[in-house]
Amino acid sequence: MRILAVDDDENIRELLATSIEAETDHVIWTASSGIEALSACASSPSKFDCFLLDIQMPEMDGIELCERLRHHKDYEDTPILMLTAMAQKKFVDKAFLAGATDYITKPFEFLELTSRLQNAERLIQQQARMQRRYEEISNLKSDLNRSFEHSLSEPVEILGIERLVGYVSFENYLLQLSRMKMLMTSVFAIKILNVEKVFRNISRIGFRQLLTEIGQQLTELYGEHSDLVTYRGNGVFACATSSRKPFSQFELEKTLNRKVRDMTATRISGVTVQICAGEPVSLISLTRAGSLTSLQNAVARAEARSVSYHEILQMSARVLKADGTSTQADRETYAALLKAEMRDDKVAVGE
Repeated sequence: MRILAVDDDENIRELLATSIEAETDHVIWTASSGIEALSACASSPSKFDCFLLDIQMPEMDGIELCERLRHHKDYEDTPILMLTAMAQKKFVDKAFLAGATDYITKPFEFLELTSRLQNAERLIQQQARMQRRYEEISNLKSDLNRSFEHSLSEPVEILGIERLVGYVSFENYLLQLSRMKMLMTSVFAIKILNVEKVFRNISRIGFRQLLTEIGQQLTELYGEHSDLVTYRGNGVFACATSSRKPFSQFELEKTLNRKVRDMTATRISGVTVQICAGEPVSLISLTRAGSLTSLQNAVARAEARSVSYHEILQMSARVLKADGTSTQADRETYAALLKAEMRDDKVAVGE
């Protein structure tokens, strides 16, 4: 990889250049400031494959530089690793919100740095494969809907929404919080009920629009604490939250489902969409892998909750009726969902 390391400390720049080029096949360039880094990007005959950015620099800090790079068409998806002594959670949050792919705190082991660079290289290879796929689709001159083609299981990256990040970045965010012992954070997941049916009965453009609108609602509901959201695939979103407010699955489901009915994607497609939520799981763990286990457990809880389809709908209907806010639209939604599910059950029995 062609790596650009940006740090105002000359000793750090020399250490990175010497170590990386001696121990790996990567080629490294260095810059002493954000302005010098942007100039290097503009003048380089070939684009850089990866960035190592310090945060605390004069004139333009690493977070602002990260944002500037993300707005450059050549570096929208390029791996950006923050390499910094800033270990406070607020800096971690700001870095990932600005578009960072990973976060390493100084002092660091060189073995850890090379491991993170290997991860970045694998991400580049994955992006290259995706790019080739899009080029093949374009060459076939498929229709507009085909250009958005993806499988249901893919963790589609949704761009343009603050605090909604790609799945790789989300996992790295949780790992970094675990390294920093940020034990007050928890993660929960939501799932689109009967997502297979929704996926079959809506265009790929419509499905992506639905994911975008649901992601937007999640970031608005959990934005007070700069929490991050990601789409994992199979109709599952995950959210990391440091909020200490009581968490209610029922209230979240009720709020999201009311908003889903008014979403552009559901109104245009006419497809009935319902959301269920799993209970949160704390990131408390003695190992780095424990944070990813917490994420898997949170997803499993949302998946398990979605299995009890009839029970979820009936329980939600009772909650709406009990608080006196049930509307004709609510009753029609639940009736349609139950009818559709019963019809599918009959077909399955007939088969």
